Amino acid sequence: MSREADFVRIVRLHKRWADGYTLLTLLLILVLFTGTYVLYDQAGRDAAERTGALILMGTIILATAIWQAVGLGVARVHMLIEGMDLDARSKRGDKPPADQP
Repeated sequence: MSREADFVRIVRLHKRWADGYTLLTLLLILVLFTGTYVLYDQAGRDAAERTGALILMGTIILATAIWQAVGLGVARVHMLIEGMDLDARSKRGDKPPADQP
């Protein structure tokens, strides 16, 4: 198996669990803030308080970015532990050995 195939395998592995945690986090945040909005609406709160709760839904974007970054960061650490530094090889212009595709 070539090093680039290993690279793709490792990135896919960590990207898969990062996507799973991203989806779980999105669902939990969506339920939390939808419940907050409905509660505020039923309690007769004014628009300013409801708007404040909806602004906090911006954490969905932040949570998604964090999980994706963590997943790709772990993939990079995994590659470095296995000695797969593709960036350094491409900067030097090295070619893979002839026995590897």
